[in-house]
Amino acid sequence: MRTTFMIDTAELKKVLARRWFDILLFAFLSVIGAVALALAARYILATDGTKARPLGQPIPVQALPASVQTLHEIVGASGTTAEITVANLTNRVVAKVVEVPVEVGMVVKQGQLLARLDDTLFESQLEYARTNHAHTSLQLQRMLAMQQKGFASAVEVEQARTADAAAQDQVVQAQFNLTNTQITSPAPAIVLLRNINPGEITTVGNQALLVGIIEPIYMVAQVAEEKISSVRIGMEAEVSTDGFPGVVFTGKVAKIDGSINDATRTFGVYISIPNHDLRLIPGITGYARLQNRRSALAVPSTAVIDPVGDRATVFVLEDGRAHARAIRRGLMADGQTEILDGLQEGEQVVTVGQLDLRDNDRVNLNHSGPWNK
Repeated sequence: MRTTFMIDTAELKKVLARRWFDILLFAFLSVIGAVALALAARYILATDGTKARPLGQPIPVQALPASVQTLHEIVGASGTTAEITVANLTNRVVAKVVEVPVEVGMVVKQGQLLARLDDTLFESQLEYARTNHAHTSLQLQRMLAMQQKGFASAVEVEQARTADAAAQDQVVQAQFNLTNTQITSPAPAIVLLRNINPGEITTVGNQALLVGIIEPIYMVAQVAEEKISSVRIGMEAEVSTDGFPGVVFTGKVAKIDGSINDATRTFGVYISIPNHDLRLIPGITGYARLQNRRSALAVPSTAVIDPVGDRATVFVLEDGRAHARAIRRGLMADGQTEILDGLQEGEQVVTVGQLDLRDNDRVNLNHSGPWNK
């Protein structure tokens, strides 16, 4: 009997040892589970506003300060090249047309001959005027010398001076007329209209040719009406054309049309492009990219709430609470929205969690949420 009792005691000790280990393991796992559950609950409350509100906890949010930034926007628009201005070249003298070496559509350089008139008469007139001026000039000098000797009156000297001035005017007029027997291009241009032909007799004041100045040349881009606040004089632009695939031309906005096209709801933006090699001519279609850069007070666009589109709002943090505030916004670019009115630089604006907020809610500014990872 004693032997049996000793075996039972040993077995009992082994059983109790195993049970205490199980009890301790269970207690340890229970503590770990409770801690994990508490941490999970805390994480949920710190990151999920829908769970925090029913429990009366602060709404978790992420915020960033409103700051002055450089915003960069690309405004795209299709367009067509056009002459920068036109020059109406008229006949200045009556003469027979000898030569017209250009046709409509021809590109011409500055000073290039467009039409030549018979100059025989005008060369003769210039030669006569020069000879007459030489004579009157000599007469004036003679009268001045005679006046010094007392043989010519002041009236005679004045008459000689007047005759000399008139003769000089005749020389200038004759030179002017001779020059006008040749019609030349005032600048690099394209011939748009030709109303003069060899063999004709010209009439003073009648249009001879119409040319379009193409250095520089315009790209007239048709920009959408809603982008009117994004375009200004002097902004840089890049232009691609169908006529020169792969070539990018650069220029600047030189003029903005003040009217909106009723049919297309667009307005013309005139981009001045250097055209030294005269490759570009009017009528080439293309696409313009206007580079709009400016410094402005801005916040992340995700911070702006405007479901209807007529009242933009942000939530501003102050003393641990979120306050809804109406703003007036401007340019939206690079994920940022320009603030024209309603915010001051440095004010904290809710960028994450704002959809769960109501005005004057208590908030928890969470820096460990998933949006920071």
